[in-house]
Amino acid sequence: VLLDFYKQQKAAMFVANHNSWMDIPFLGATIGWRNYKFVAKKELERVPILGKAIMCAKNVCVDRSDRRSQLMTLKAGMNWLKVSS
Repeated sequence: VLLDFYKQQKAAMFVANHNSWMDIPFLGATIGWRNYKFVAKKELERVPILGKAIMCAKNVCVDRSDRRSQLMTLKAGMNWLKVSS
């Protein structure tokens, strides 16, 4: 299914219910080496190495304590999909 989807060269959003740290590598292995972004909680930006990787990859971060940030995160994700398609 994914191979047919990739041939169409369209942007998409894959949503996973994050249950463990293994979700991230499994999702990456399933999607493959495509240009994709994760939505991460803002607090992870402070974690050594991981925080730098999140920022360098330009992933979308959300401040879960700020509703305005949540809305801005949604808009940033939607914009990334528009630019990518």
